[in-house]
Amino acid sequence: FNPEPVADFFDAVVIGDGEELIHSLARQILSYKYSTQSREALLQAMTREQGVYVPSFFEIDYREDGAVREIRPRLPDYPGVKKATVTNLDQASYPRAPVVPNINVIHDRIGVEVQRGCVRGCRFCQAGYIYRPERQRSPDTVKDIVAKSLASTGQEEVSLLSLSVGDYDCLNPLLNELFDTYEKDKVSISLPATRTETLTPEVIRQIKRVRKTGFTMAPEAGTPRMRRLINKGNAREDLMRAVDNVFREGWRLIKFYYMCGLPMEIESDLQGIVDEAKQALALGRAYTRGAEIHVGCSSFVPKPFTPFQWEAQLSIAEVEAKHAFLKQQLRVPGIKFKTHDVEMSYLEGVFSRGDRRLSHTIHQAYQLGCRFDEWDEKLNFQAWQQAFAETGLDPDFYVARRRPREEVLPWDHLFIDMKKDFLWEELEASHDLAFIEDCSTGKCSDCGVCDFRRTLNVNYRYLPEDEKVLAFSTRGRVLKGEPEGRLRNPQAELKKSEALPTVQRIRARFSKLGEAAFLSHLDLMTAVHRGLKRAGLPVAYSQGYHPMMRVSLSPPPPLGIESEAEYMDLELTALLAPEEVLERLSRVMPVGITFTHAQALTVKGPSLNAAIREQVYAIEVPAEGEVEHEPGDLPGRVRDLKNSSEIRIERRRAKQQKSVDIRPYIKDIEVVAPNQIRLVTRFGQVSGTIRPAEVLQALYPESPGSWALSRIRKLEAHFEAE
Repeated sequence: FNPEPVADFFDAVVIGDGEELIHSLARQILSYKYSTQSREALLQAMTREQGVYVPSFFEIDYREDGAVREIRPRLPDYPGVKKATVTNLDQASYPRAPVVPNINVIHDRIGVEVQRGCVRGCRFCQAGYIYRPERQRSPDTVKDIVAKSLASTGQEEVSLLSLSVGDYDCLNPLLNELFDTYEKDKVSISLPATRTETLTPEVIRQIKRVRKTGFTMAPEAGTPRMRRLINKGNAREDLMRAVDNVFREGWRLIKFYYMCGLPMEIESDLQGIVDEAKQALALGRAYTRGAEIHVGCSSFVPKPFTPFQWEAQLSIAEVEAKHAFLKQQLRVPGIKFKTHDVEMSYLEGVFSRGDRRLSHTIHQAYQLGCRFDEWDEKLNFQAWQQAFAETGLDPDFYVARRRPREEVLPWDHLFIDMKKDFLWEELEASHDLAFIEDCSTGKCSDCGVCDFRRTLNVNYRYLPEDEKVLAFSTRGRVLKGEPEGRLRNPQAELKKSEALPTVQRIRARFSKLGEAAFLSHLDLMTAVHRGLKRAGLPVAYSQGYHPMMRVSLSPPPPLGIESEAEYMDLELTALLAPEEVLERLSRVMPVGITFTHAQALTVKGPSLNAAIREQVYAIEVPAEGEVEHEPGDLPGRVRDLKNSSEIRIERRRAKQQKSVDIRPYIKDIEVVAPNQIRLVTRFGQVSGTIRPAEVLQALYPESPGSWALSRIRKLEAHFEAE
């Protein structure tokens, strides 16, 4: 919400919610491409859309001390930019068929936004101010998104997302309905970092019904004084009650999230973090000796559009001293302490409240080689310091000073509908340790965001069937005070489902060609599992807190080798014809994975690994002139290799190299065409395995890299009964 530091790089920036704007802007840009209008005309047309900021239509004057003197609009009818707001999440577009990656990614699950905005009023939290008011997505819409997303992706986890998901009024009954629907499919539901007072026993018991996903709690500060200062409404009793509930239900690990460097913080506030972590560990150890508490501590960075936007940020040295204190005090078995990079936080502070002169610094840092700075191993803080020096800007000007109330801030021409005076009053209230109510359950704080006609808090509640009511609440969250009996079984007794027995075992053959050859075995397993879910097959699961599909794949060929003969053993809880299984799988697998055959087996029998005896490969070696050796002597080399009683190669594993005799693994090898070899290897008959590339290494010891230019494809796998 402060794009000024990158203003020189963008023609236009959307401020606020973009779902409704994107279609209109796309149409304008497409129309411009096929018209004769100027770029300036296009940008002027875009300014008529609420939420579109065109930096070039504003000129910035600076005072001699470096602060902004004036923000001057170039267009008379474009004095500033009001944020775009989606007032009804049910009518906003939301993907129901997201892209499914073929490799493991961060947040590899379906994310469903159940609520946008938070009116708790935490004074450090930019999102809590810029995304007001609180707008909840209806439970029916959430369930529709979940159902269609699971059907299209085959994912096994859904995360219900919100700034404060515990404030979603229908959370308990919604979790109950989702688990009732998807427990049999072993789909787990997870929640992001949760306010301690909303982490009830009912929520915890719901989450453990399929598999125990992790819990992250966000106390933010360690003492009642600091929690009042930042308007965080939870107490230590809430935190310890939630900790006790989680450990009682069988968890062994809880993560805490705190900040240090908050305004007016003193050592006793840091000691409060230590005391809470140790008290939580003691609670956990009462249930299990293996209990752990992981404490994460980030550096406070003042953000625009918050009461603390006028406050100074601590220096790197000051934050490091606080981290050192916490690290020393938390050096306790069972507690792990982790901090955010202080140099990263310093740069974040510069650009969070920076002006557009920093565009030159960013460009200079890029010229000095700065890339992917969010990755710890890529951050080059010295290069950034050099960039600041070469562009004549002092980063401490943006970080280390407290702004007076009358100063023009670089983002004062951007409006989030919240009164600037309200933010200043909240800053003063923080100094007095005054607490402001949540306006969805208490009185309106007159922040200026709601017009109480189109823009206002939107909350939902559950009533008996066919009596669902949409409640537009301006004063109180409608769920509060409702008789609990009116909810649809929010605290129904939770029973862990029993795994259904296996009644059929199917062995299916598939090929892995093209780009699919570069999937790791783990990624291939994930792709197959998701395909099985998309196919709707009644797959059997293991029991326990982390139920797994009863599916096994044949031993994988080395990465990059194509295969026409991969196998999968699949256990089902219902009888299906192999032809139907094959047809269902053929419809849903990603490109490169093709199922070609399926057959029914007895439920009890040898595993794939135990049944496979031989593997057959086709190898095409490089043609003459492609490598340094003479490929024309291939038949002689193969003949010599075949007639050898011992074939030794050097095998490197985990930085160790040893000599290995691979002759026992080779059943047959022959030249079947110019530059083409047929290789048959033994599997399961001798200890260990062999890679086709190792045979090439033995064929061409003088050219150890020649195998990289060879094309290798797995053709067959021979089973014990064949």
